Amino acid sequence: MLRRADGGAASFVLPVAAAVGLAGTLAGISTPGHIVAGVLQELVLMLPGLLIVRAAAGPAAGWLPVVSFGPFIGTGLSTLVMLGFWVIGGRGWWLFAASPAVVLLLVPYASRVRERWPFPETERGDRAALAAAVLVVPLLVALPFAHVGKDIQPGKAYRAYFTADYVWRRAVVAEVAKGDMPPINPFYRDDPLHYYWFPHLPSAVSYRNAHSDLDAGLLIHSVVIDSAFVALLFGLARWLVPLPWAAAAGVITVVVANSYEGIYALADYWRQNAPLSLVRYLNIDAISRWYLQGMPIDGLQRVLFYQPHHALGYGLGLLGLLAIATRRNRFDPTAMAVGGVLIGLSVVVSSFAGIMLMAAAALWEACSVLRWQEWWRGLVHAAAAALPLVLAAALVTALQYVDHGGSIISVAPNRLAFHRVWLVTPVSFGPIIPISALAAWLMWRHRDHRAWVFAALWVTLAFFYFYVDVRDHQDVYVGWRVGHLWFIASVALAALVFAWLAALRARARLAWGAALGISIAAAVPTTAIDVYNTQDIYNWGQGPGFDWTLILAPEEQELFDWIKKNTPPSAVFQVDAFQRDLQGWANLPAFAERRMAVGVPISMVPMLKYEQGSRRASWIFETGSPETAHDLCRKNGIDYLLIGSPERKRHPAAQARFDAASEYFEPVFRNREATVYLVK
Repeated sequence: MLRRADGGAASFVLPVAAAVGLAGTLAGISTPGHIVAGVLQELVLMLPGLLIVRAAAGPAAGWLPVVSFGPFIGTGLSTLVMLGFWVIGGRGWWLFAASPAVVLLLVPYASRVRERWPFPETERGDRAALAAAVLVVPLLVALPFAHVGKDIQPGKAYRAYFTADYVWRRAVVAEVAKGDMPPINPFYRDDPLHYYWFPHLPSAVSYRNAHSDLDAGLLIHSVVIDSAFVALLFGLARWLVPLPWAAAAGVITVVVANSYEGIYALADYWRQNAPLSLVRYLNIDAISRWYLQGMPIDGLQRVLFYQPHHALGYGLGLLGLLAIATRRNRFDPTAMAVGGVLIGLSVVVSSFAGIMLMAAAALWEACSVLRWQEWWRGLVHAAAAALPLVLAAALVTALQYVDHGGSIISVAPNRLAFHRVWLVTPVSFGPIIPISALAAWLMWRHRDHRAWVFAALWVTLAFFYFYVDVRDHQDVYVGWRVGHLWFIASVALAALVFAWLAALRARARLAWGAALGISIAAAVPTTAIDVYNTQDIYNWGQGPGFDWTLILAPEEQELFDWIKKNTPPSAVFQVDAFQRDLQGWANLPAFAERRMAVGVPISMVPMLKYEQGSRRASWIFETGSPETAHDLCRKNGIDYLLIGSPERKRHPAAQARFDAASEYFEPVFRNREATVYLVK
């Protein structure tokens, strides 16, 4: 039965505060017109999901499941249809209308699956509690987003935290926007883009047609997805706990206080009598890697910073897991098929996370079949869930996500995961470990069957954490995905603990509350430092192999602007990729939006062909013969050579040789930063 939100001050003040906070965050990103257009694009894609969940949950559940689960379902399905139009040649603005319109055809069928799952019902206080949870988005991302690509005295600044994820996202969206199907790999000539680019398609369609500020478009997308992600976390917590404020407390706790790495670093500096301000020069959420040489775990604040695509994949996959594990009837092929579709979308959006969630769902269902010894059910359910998953695998294969140049995933003990595990794990997961343990005890004591969903997920994540590795990512990639998924699941567990705490007698509540409060407060410094560092574009110090702030000097901006205006989108450039390495590995594809014959992309695997190709390409700058350099360029399909400060440093005589060989290399652009040569 629906219990409507109360009319207290909180139900008005907190939603207004959340709206003002999000509006202020967006205002720091772009102009009002661009903001309205960007937000409307996102909401149009989400709309079918809202109506689908409304039809499936029924009016009695109220607005909560619609707002919590609908946005990601709508975005995932609309983007899938958009991909279909893209494959057959659709490239215009009309994709934002046609794609969700097709998904809307599913709404009448959604009402037929009503009563299959126990959706959380809207309770008094949900509006205010959800608004309080959503406030973490502007609290964490407003300043970092306002400083992305900001013009400061030395040039346009990008905090180094964004280099690996955000600058890479710029490169992917710019490449997909060119319209090739499949997209071309900007780091290896005549090669498809071996990367899960599907979730970036709406941003690419928007950028292709608007030709506007790419930074603004990507950040507006992040703010909307971040808000939907927090709403999803709140809905997952409310699925387990009927108390809205306990759910909000669970969301806020896990997002804001999820690691002891910050307090560990501060204590280490204090012990050495070093200035505590030195934490400015740390990747604070990787202290377990830097200090302890163990597996690093990123907190959910980093999903909000720069990983909206992973947030979408996590959300879809977890909804798929719940569709399978929380169905009311043991025999329900339809529920299995729905779960398979959602997990399949997760595989297409964020492949590795989707695979882990698929394994967790399979483990849960296998244990259920074994318990009841219903072998026929197992076969039918496996077939129902497998069909959409097979289609998802076929789509991933067709989109050529995986580079078959070598083995990408290894199944063997991960030495990094086992190294000092008894120290690394509590430092990385912080208060989430005692909270999860306490929640497990509570669920066991009350014989809550929903505990088995978390058990299946935990066993799966533990196996991947310790025994699965993605090559060429320094043994750490799995840790990032495992950590995020467990933190997401821990939101509901934390909500359960807060609900239990509220029901205790005063003295017990005080004692337990103090213990939990201390453990949670000790984890806040990690996120506080992370937020500060992520927006600190005035830290121009040297990091481990790169500058903490990536600054595009005016001359470099002039260079990239000239390239975009005066060379074809399909033009192939070459730099000395090894010399640029961590500092400028993605600058050409991300800011000049042009491909390289070969580069060293730290986001793609396996790396061997990129490293070997870059060594061969460096011969162009090393050879003393312009004729040989020209021949190498022509054989590798290079249209332009770019010699900038990194190339001059490593090959001091190369520019003079090219200037003297105008019959082979024609200088078409020159400033203090770089010279561009047309390969004749």
